[in-house]
Amino acid sequence: MPTEASFLGGLLFGAIGMGALLFGKAAGSVLKMVLGAALVACAYLIEQEWLLWTSGTLLTLLLWRWKE
Repeated sequence: MPTEASFLGGLLFGAIGMGALLFGKAAGSVLKMVLGAALVACAYLIEQEWLLWTSGTLLTLLLWRWKE
């Protein structure tokens, strides 16, 4: 059973990743689609809390800061 922080991180980063994936597909942005897919994969594959929150935060910042 995942902890509360792990569940919340997976839910948060999975939702952000899915939104970025759909937005990237609609906008034709391959970079946003790849970062969104990485966020979704991060939410499902990483079990350790600190690694989930660190990688999710870094990928979200990359998504937010990197403009095409």
